[in-house]
Amino acid sequence: MESTMKAILFDTRSIQKYIFSSNRLKTNMGASFLVESAFSRELVHVLRELFGEGEVDAATWREEASPDWTKMEQKCRIGYIGGGNALVLFREGTTDEELVKAIRAFTKRLLWVSPGLRTGAARGDFVLDEKGAYRVRRVTHADGKEEDVDDLTHLVHKLKAQQNIFFPVVSLPYTGLTLSCEASAETANAYDVDDVQQEKRFLSWEVKMKLQAARKKDGLIAPAEEELWDKLRSVLTPKALADAPLPVLRPYAAAQGDLAGELQKYAFPAEFDKLGQRETEDYMAIVHIDGNNMGEKFRSCDTLTKRKNLSLAVRQKSIQSFCALLACIIGDYDTLGKHLSLQEADDGKKLLPLRPIVLGGDDMTFVCTAKYALTFTRLVIEGLNRLGIDSCGGISILPTAYPFFRGYEIAEQLCGAAKAKMRARQQAGGSCWLDFAILHGEQPPTLEQIRAQQYKAKCGAMHFGPYHVDGEATEPEHIENLLEAVRQFVQGDNRMPMNKIKELRAILAAGEHEQERFMAQYRYLAASGEKMRLPSIAAWEPYREFLWQAGRTPYIDAIEMMEFYVPEEVQHG
Repeated sequence: MESTMKAILFDTRSIQKYIFSSNRLKTNMGASFLVESAFSRELVHVLRELFGEGEVDAATWREEASPDWTKMEQKCRIGYIGGGNALVLFREGTTDEELVKAIRAFTKRLLWVSPGLRTGAARGDFVLDEKGAYRVRRVTHADGKEEDVDDLTHLVHKLKAQQNIFFPVVSLPYTGLTLSCEASAETANAYDVDDVQQEKRFLSWEVKMKLQAARKKDGLIAPAEEELWDKLRSVLTPKALADAPLPVLRPYAAAQGDLAGELQKYAFPAEFDKLGQRETEDYMAIVHIDGNNMGEKFRSCDTLTKRKNLSLAVRQKSIQSFCALLACIIGDYDTLGKHLSLQEADDGKKLLPLRPIVLGGDDMTFVCTAKYALTFTRLVIEGLNRLGIDSCGGISILPTAYPFFRGYEIAEQLCGAAKAKMRARQQAGGSCWLDFAILHGEQPPTLEQIRAQQYKAKCGAMHFGPYHVDGEATEPEHIENLLEAVRQFVQGDNRMPMNKIKELRAILAAGEHEQERFMAQYRYLAASGEKMRLPSIAAWEPYREFLWQAGRTPYIDAIEMMEFYVPEEVQHG
């Protein structure tokens, strides 16, 4: 049995720029909240205003694993929300004029509540059976080619085609006679008062709304903060914890453990300089983690039921892996305090050394203290892997005052480099990888240029990554080997003196002659009983003899990460 209906597919555009364009963490937090609430709150609100409170089914897609899609008791229902998209289904008999009215009302509302956010919409006929199987039909493209596509794919194609035709104007144009916003360079058409920071200034409406979403008002929790804690609590119910395959979460499923309650003693920082940096170690990290081949997995869903269930499952596993990291941090909070400058929030809660900005989809972005960036990223990727999601990550380590959007772009490119390695090694079982870069001052705009200009020596490439996270440490590129090498450089029994480590760093960038002289001296001192040893890593044994193999060396990465290493690592979950 099939049911004919109407549908609108919405999407959001330029999300990364909208969220990460500011150098203020509160603005980024608020922007992320506005993006996430655009469909889950604002779209649902608009539909209820247009068609009536009882005419919008916004719950069935979340609460029922296998709904009957042919039953449309209300005027419209949510098909799914996720991945920056939202599908809304309308009962048979709905007119095209009503669909246009809904699109207009929604986009008009966003101009007020989420200014600057660009969206798109495609509408059309939709046919589903009770299990959510799509109708497949033959369509003719603009170039005359014909193709058999299902109704959802047809709407996706329409959306993509419109991206090259329509460029929505979602902010007031700058006239040249108006004050410009110091944060966005847009027209400063709003007056902002921050009682906490004691700031009064003119800002663009877009920036003001982002900030308001991340601020307390009248003593109430900020909307962005409330939404984050709601996410975390959603996967910390007794049933969700009992079913959790992550070992670090299992104790909290028992009567003696309450992770949600324990987390109430802690708070996430709302400023970049409160991530635990010490005065002489003013570095933070931007971490971007993305699921592998997720687009392919969603495209393989041949029914709406499978698609919406996959979207919900990915959301839960993403949040759950982050909660596992939080459990590890809370369990070792005193240890972290020995190496970080952990502070207290205004209400006396302990500040955590990280802050999620994007959480709950197939990608995740958080900021954290640079000293634990590798460890935190590894824990999240390992947690996702145990939950059945392979992923790759990119880590930008940068001064706290470094332009944030530049750092995010590099983190995204690093994640892309890790994915490229994953695809190249897929036949050999490579799945989860991470890569990192340390940014200092003015640098080239792309990762490729940074590597070419700063990590290219006469003998080859000085950067050894990306690094494998799963698999065995017998592989030279496994992350465990890097961490062990750094440990031995910092605190090994026969570690090199720091002046020799600095000399090694310079020698690796020089030619073969200089390296041969260094190694001759190294062997002489080692044979004389001096405490002078390169890290003893079984998988790196060939490099101990000649420093380079096949145009690559692992030692530069280990030397550079010494500054961001702590002897006592957070325990694995």
